[in-house]
Amino acid sequence: MRIHFLILFFALTLSSAAFAGNGYFGARGGISDIRETDVADKYKSAGFISAYIGGQTGIFRAEAEYTALSKVKFESIQTDSQMQRLMANGYIDMHVSRYVHPYFGAGIGSAFYSVNDKKSHNKSSGTNFAWNATVGVGVKLTKNVTFDTGYRYVDMGDVSAENQNLHFDAHEAYVGLRFSF
Repeated sequence: MRIHFLILFFALTLSSAAFAGNGYFGARGGISDIRETDVADKYKSAGFISAYIGGQTGIFRAEAEYTALSKVKFESIQTDSQMQRLMANGYIDMHVSRYVHPYFGAGIGSAFYSVNDKKSHNKSSGTNFAWNATVGVGVKLTKNVTFDTGYRYVDMGDVSAENQNLHFDAHEAYVGLRFSF
């Protein structure tokens, strides 16, 4: 668990030094289709909201992001799952026009989970290494406000719950606003 926080701290330190004076913050929300890949192999939809802060220089952006997902119930394996993430993300913006900026990126960080087994009423929780890959487009609404929409694949790692090893990943669609300062 400590290594995840060290990676995030290192990424934030580099990004704040590299992007001093070109900062931004924002929020995004959307739908996350979460799949437990080892047992159920069925997707369950969950809502999510995230807040982030970062910096930009030229076409490169780096940010720290916190995401909270709504509770997910997997009936086939009779568990309820609650997840949160803390990620360090990097992006490359392509400036195709003055107002439209498609982008792609990736991130690493930690996924925090809590799983409630409905059969045995046992709970387990922990922290996993997580990673993501993102594609999206930003549309400048004003000089300092950008509308974002995109798609993200997230791998949230393995979870042990009542003699089962579970692996969670997600496909996410989102919208949000980014504010430059």
